[in-house]
Amino acid sequence: MPQRPDDKTAADVLADVGRILYGSDDWQARLARDLKIGRHTIQQWRSGKLPLGPDHGALDDLLALAERRADEVARARDELREWLARNRGTAIGT
Repeated sequence: MPQRPDDKTAADVLADVGRILYGSDDWQARLARDLKIGRHTIQQWRSGKLPLGPDHGALDDLLALAERRADEVARARDELREWLARNRGTAIGT
């Protein structure tokens, strides 16, 4: 049964967001690179060997990564929309 959002640990959220940002293929290594930490650190957070709580700075960095990705995706969407509208001669829904 899926966990309710209130039941998730910081490590659960880290894993969920990491998979969303990087896909299921080697997300830990890619996230570690972007957070400028070792992959082993992520593995230790996930296993509970290292503490990771809501006040940990890595989660602030993760939020910044997610926000940056959202901005990049929005720009890509807008560029594609504009290109399609120009090249199809019709506006694409917003």
